[in-house]
Amino acid sequence: MTPLFSTCTGCSHPAIKAARQCKAAMALANDGRTGEAETLLKTAMGGLRRAGMPMMKAKILNSLALVYAQQGMHLRARRCLSSSLRIVASRVGTDNWLYARIASNRDSLAA
Repeated sequence: MTPLFSTCTGCSHPAIKAARQCKAAMALANDGRTGEAETLLKTAMGGLRRAGMPMMKAKILNSLALVYAQQGMHLRARRCLSSSLRIVASRVGTDNWLYARIASNRDSLAA
């Protein structure tokens, strides 16, 4: 199986662009550059507004929540995770690894 990113190097499809931005943002966050990561994730989210790709939106919300958590913004993180969970539940239900992973992220946040 060929990875999605290598098949479309110059592609500007909103999902591929958002996925690349999300991956780059998480690398920034892992390097402690959470402000830049937050900006990039918000840019990725903006690019999806017209595309209507809810599962990609759920992924970005999860990533944004992780960045917010790193910044100590637990209420914002919880809101993003709750929104992400609603999207996942409405699209693929609650009995799956993705829902469980996002719920675990939400449950691990400080109150």
